[in-house]
Amino acid sequence: MSGGKLWNSAVIRMAMPRLGELLLVSFFINLLAVGVPVFVLQVYDRVVFQGGVTTLQGLVIGIVLVLGFDFFLRLTRARFFQTVAANNDAVLAGQLFEKLYRLPLRVLESKELWYWQSLFQDAVLIRNVLSGATAALVIDLPFALLFLLIVLYIAPPLGWVIGGALLLFLFLAIAAERMIHGRAATERRVVQRRDTLLADLMAKRDTVKLLAASTAWKKKWAEEHSRVIDASLGRGRITDNYRILSQSMTLLFTVVITTVGALAILEQNLTIGALIAANMLGSRMIAPMVQMVEHWRVIAQFRQAVNRLEKFQQMEEDHSGPCIDIPVDKGRYTLRDVHFAYGEEDDAVINGLEGNIGPGGLHVLMGRNGSGKSTLLKLLSGFYLPLQGKMLLDDADLRQFTPEQLHQAIGFLPQRPELFRGTIHSNIVVAADGVSDDAVIESAQAAQLHQFVVELPDGYQTQVGEDNRGVSGGVVQRIALARAMLNKPLVLLLDEPTSNLDRESESALVNVLKRYAESHTVIVATHSPAFLNAADSILVLETGKVALAGAAGAVLERMGWLRQTPQGPVGH
Repeated sequence: MSGGKLWNSAVIRMAMPRLGELLLVSFFINLLAVGVPVFVLQVYDRVVFQGGVTTLQGLVIGIVLVLGFDFFLRLTRARFFQTVAANNDAVLAGQLFEKLYRLPLRVLESKELWYWQSLFQDAVLIRNVLSGATAALVIDLPFALLFLLIVLYIAPPLGWVIGGALLLFLFLAIAAERMIHGRAATERRVVQRRDTLLADLMAKRDTVKLLAASTAWKKKWAEEHSRVIDASLGRGRITDNYRILSQSMTLLFTVVITTVGALAILEQNLTIGALIAANMLGSRMIAPMVQMVEHWRVIAQFRQAVNRLEKFQQMEEDHSGPCIDIPVDKGRYTLRDVHFAYGEEDDAVINGLEGNIGPGGLHVLMGRNGSGKSTLLKLLSGFYLPLQGKMLLDDADLRQFTPEQLHQAIGFLPQRPELFRGTIHSNIVVAADGVSDDAVIESAQAAQLHQFVVELPDGYQTQVGEDNRGVSGGVVQRIALARAMLNKPLVLLLDEPTSNLDRESESALVNVLKRYAESHTVIVATHSPAFLNAADSILVLETGKVALAGAAGAVLERMGWLRQTPQGPVGH
């Protein structure tokens, strides 16, 4: 990111409303920094050589007042930095969270977990930079020209020495930035790769233990950690080289300015007081440049963080829906030449689907693994949007509905449901406010969950741990199903809802859903014979296309399956 783009960034503009106050305070801080050199100049030139004790008393009183005011201003600026940074952090973190969940599901799934976590780490980095010494250093840099002008006024023979040193240190700082910037980016990449591997290992620690695979994984982790150490050492060596060089140049600067000043004194073109004052002002000018060399790693990380957040803010968002609330009262889907692929260069997962589903009824999606069943359910839910064609719900394009509207109208059970850390009750009502206990119990009963829960010592307050710990896969599935049915949505989309249920529980669930489908549209991706026997219609997918579709009995007959009915088998 170029410097202009960096400072025009929305992340930086959040601090701008009070930038004028900050610059004013910084101006007086740097102006007061001239006080001590001027004090030294006057002591040597007016007190020491002229014996002005009264003058010394006045100078001491004056400099004490200046130092007191300087302390107050620096304390004010430090608190200002902290306040601005804290406010920015609160706003930025809120914007990040809001933006994150406005992204389409396809975008969220396209990047690994560490990427989304790193965005919030970038926000913390920006807060730390804006509230710390680095921000003060950047603000103080332009005031080096003020000190140069003062030196030219009180010690003209030394102006060219200090000006040349300033340009030299500026060149050194720029060279350090170019070297450290690339190294810092490389170090970040290898650190993220190592931390991603470690997070994956910790999440799957049970499996690693059961397979006695710790030795093999330790070797892989050690290799990644070794790359981090190498990258850190490489970046550290470059930083140390420039830091040590800048410190040596600082000492050399003192030698040169003292030598040139001494010659000017011998030629009576400079006083001793002016030399000492110029030396102090020169050091005050050079110090920020030396610090810049040491701070370039932080500044490089800051620039990269701003760049990543800017790219994140530019990501496409979910459709926001219309300005009016379009009702969903039938639950009828219409598909018109629907195509979908996960990437622009990827093969189509859904390829030219046409037809109607609903309103009402129990509809089953069948097909081999990878045929597009789960993808079609996500398209029907509005989580994915077709890349071509139209998908209508009650004759309105799905893009016309906000995510909140779709959530109210559509209940969705994914193939691998996930629970949050908390209680069974909190996991059922996680996306609903003001839900009554009767509604929770009713949805739990429909999901074949209630009887199991009430037999637990803590009932609905039973805790669910990390990665669904404390409950079985079947219970996880039932909790997620109860959550999907809580609002009694007009449309219910279920992906393999009985994969972790026994036959008795499966049969009971099918009966519940069959009754629910009398007034609601229920679409289930499954190969369960119980669902096939209860289905009103079946859609068979093959590589994203319709292989068979129609009334359940007719489709099963064409497939050569027997359909069990209360009167007996149908088919051949």
